[in-house]
Amino acid sequence: MKHMEAKFSFYKAGQGSFYGGRIWQHENNKVFTVVYDCGTSSFIAGNSQSLNSEINHFKHLQNYFAHNNEIELLFISHLDYDHVSGLKRLLTEFNVKNVILPYIEKEHRKFFFVSVSDNIDPQNDLSVEDYILFIESPITFIGEYSKETKIYFVKPNEKLEIEYEGYDAENQSENIYSRGNLIQIEELENAPNVFVYDNNLQFFIQQKWEFTTYVKSVNELAISNLHNCLKKKLKKKSTESLTLDDLKEIATSRRKEAHTCYTNHIGEINSHGLVLLHGPINYMHLEGGIYSDCELHHFYNDRHRRYYHYDRPSRNNNSIMSGTLLFGDTSINPVNNPIDFPPAFKNKLVNVHIVQVPHHGSSKNWDFEKFKELNIGDSINRWHNRVLSVCNFGYGNTYGHPSHQMLNDLRTTIFLNTQFSRLNIEYDVIHRTS
Repeated sequence: MKHMEAKFSFYKAGQGSFYGGRIWQHENNKVFTVVYDCGTSSFIAGNSQSLNSEINHFKHLQNYFAHNNEIELLFISHLDYDHVSGLKRLLTEFNVKNVILPYIEKEHRKFFFVSVSDNIDPQNDLSVEDYILFIESPITFIGEYSKETKIYFVKPNEKLEIEYEGYDAENQSENIYSRGNLIQIEELENAPNVFVYDNNLQFFIQQKWEFTTYVKSVNELAISNLHNCLKKKLKKKSTESLTLDDLKEIATSRRKEAHTCYTNHIGEINSHGLVLLHGPINYMHLEGGIYSDCELHHFYNDRHRRYYHYDRPSRNNNSIMSGTLLFGDTSINPVNNPIDFPPAFKNKLVNVHIVQVPHHGSSKNWDFEKFKELNIGDSINRWHNRVLSVCNFGYGNTYGHPSHQMLNDLRTTIFLNTQFSRLNIEYDVIHRTS
């Protein structure tokens, strides 16, 4: 038998997002560290301190091996400041091997400058100048602090016939490997250590752990509305377009005005990005626990036990999986650039047991009927284990996050992940020896 242990956490990031953890393979003493988003919004007092404290906690975590400073996979859901403000610390304090992010055209990308609020916290390690460089060229920014890092872009498309290759049965490598269709994009041609994939990128640890991505494209109408709002602030003619330099000026010297436009359109703009589904696959036995470190209240979910054989057929003919679904700031609201998963992705959702609520629980991104139609955790519920929903947000935010409707809809299954509360998920996995 082959044994794996893992621990993942939704960290205390306030009005932002920081999820990550480590997977330990006993047989070869290898540890794989994975992160999905690392950032917060600085307009709430204490948010930046919370995030930096959590990065310190993550860095010095004694699980499995001390001083493990490698991050094998760093996923970035989208480019908003509140999801990437901790990126510089990760790149400088860890050996980051691979960064995965959605491909967004420069013409759309530049508008994310205005996601920076007017009161940047000096304790936040990503300055306005850093953020401008990151938006202007993610490749240049990442290379500035981590020259050997490989960068994977996933190009969104709306095809429903997307197929995932799955794991490579012939690949016996002990390292994480990628699967999917490589493509070319003119902007990124000939860039070293840069790879562009169609919308079917996956990563695997042997045949034991799966990471599957899907990217939703930006809402071009929302970008256009934001563009028009900013032009009015700058007293530009409606026929004029804002240049990159215009937006840099706004981000550096007129942030308060610009952020007002951003706030007015945040629900429509934040409806895109990279969704990640990951978890152990092909296992014989899985046992684990879910618990919290919370400064306000104590939360404990029942210890869960699942006894499966890897060859037991599941309802969707996929390999057995117990997964976590990370929505980022995408939308399932039919009137706001809703994500429409292809069957190859949607069919995996019956095996999800932890799900991140889209966009901090925003009403503009939420629809309970559409949520139920995704059949999230149907196989998990079948085995008498509860599916847990996690909503990450910051107390004190002015966006109305999370919405009362979402809280009411998920009231029996929700965990509120704030600047005061961290949720931990542990796995103990047994695989059959080949």
